[in-house]
Amino acid sequence: MNENVAGIDIGSKHFFVGVGSEDGKGEVKNFETYTEGCNELLSHLQQKDIKKVAMEATGSYWKVLYSILTNAGIEVTVVNGRHVKHVPGRKTDVKDCIWIKELHNHGLLRGSFIPDSNVETLRYYMRIREKYIENKSDACRRMDKALIAMNIRISNVISDIQGKSGMAIIKAILDGQHDAEELVKLCDIRIISQKKEEVLKSLNGFYKPEHLFALQCAYDEYMFYINKMQQCDKKVEEIIISMTADKPEIKTKEQFKRIYHNKPAIKDIDIKVMQLYNGKNLTVLPGITSYTLLRFFAETGSDYTAWPTNKHFTAWLALASSKYQSGKTRKYKKIKCNTMAGQILKEAAQSLLKSKNSALGLWGRQVAARRGPSVAIKAMARKLAVWIYNIVMKGMQFVENGIKQYEEKQKHRNIKWLKKQAAKYNLALVDLDTAQVA
Repeated sequence: MNENVAGIDIGSKHFFVGVGSEDGKGEVKNFETYTEGCNELLSHLQQKDIKKVAMEATGSYWKVLYSILTNAGIEVTVVNGRHVKHVPGRKTDVKDCIWIKELHNHGLLRGSFIPDSNVETLRYYMRIREKYIENKSDACRRMDKALIAMNIRISNVISDIQGKSGMAIIKAILDGQHDAEELVKLCDIRIISQKKEEVLKSLNGFYKPEHLFALQCAYDEYMFYINKMQQCDKKVEEIIISMTADKPEIKTKEQFKRIYHNKPAIKDIDIKVMQLYNGKNLTVLPGITSYTLLRFFAETGSDYTAWPTNKHFTAWLALASSKYQSGKTRKYKKIKCNTMAGQILKEAAQSLLKSKNSALGLWGRQVAARRGPSVAIKAMARKLAVWIYNIVMKGMQFVENGIKQYEEKQKHRNIKWLKKQAAKYNLALVDLDTAQVA
């Protein structure tokens, strides 16, 4: 039993607060969502000697009230709205807050994961940065659309127009240079040596003022978001430096994976990310770079004690399977959900489907052949989540042994299948390492 508790129903305009009363029916008061109303709500709870509060995570309306109450020393439990079953009858905010109070009073509510303040601040900046990346990509597509309208087809011969060569050509076109012979000189030496004639053909355009105007607008928007991303990088770097100030320095000669796209302008980002994970190098996992880990850290932090096992962790990431091994769907209704942290791992796993040097990629292709690529990506992301959890909680050696055992098991399985096929066609397998050359 939790004594001196209250339940709060969160709304966009009002907070409904339910506390206990002498008659046992409960007392309900509502407060406006303005800062003045939040302070009045806090005073009301303090007068009632409330020590613990439960509230639903409704949109982003709960965050300010959560900060005010926690700063005042009140223990706040934020719960998933799906976990709070409403009482029978017509739904009202009054019934909701009283029901939340009753559930919390009997200890039947489980709190949601709330990261510490530094991780939450880092998450805020990283999500803003990701939104700028999306907007930058939209601006890039509009640049390409304006170029195609002028029959300039550089996207057919240059893999990425956001690269150095593509952006130099676009800038020159906007500055008034429309000669294909001069524009091709701005390309990288490798492009010129391999496909100069094809690039020349693609740069012979039909220029019109309205299309040049559209290209200029898209280019200005693109550069605007580049500048905003750089501002976010400065804020992120400041937070990372403050979070790693008390952590021991790391000196390593390990080779880190290259970050190909949207790399943050953060000095020694690989070392900084290792410090955030207490010296553990998680980039050894397939498909994982330091930027992937930075995004993932901003969502989960590095303290995984909130999840007792890796199964709890993967379920929170919305990567757990909705079916039993027998193939039967769980009896309760399947809830469609997607988390930002789970999506980050799905993006990392997606690149592994075409990887030829990864055991996880091989396993993913086998799953994709049976169940489709979407199921395979989710299953691979779950394996990555389990490995990350085990590295953080149990150490690197535990995961390395597990991966080696899986690769050996996969090797023996493939050899067994090859022997079976050879026997079927009356053939024999020869081990080239041990066979003697006549």
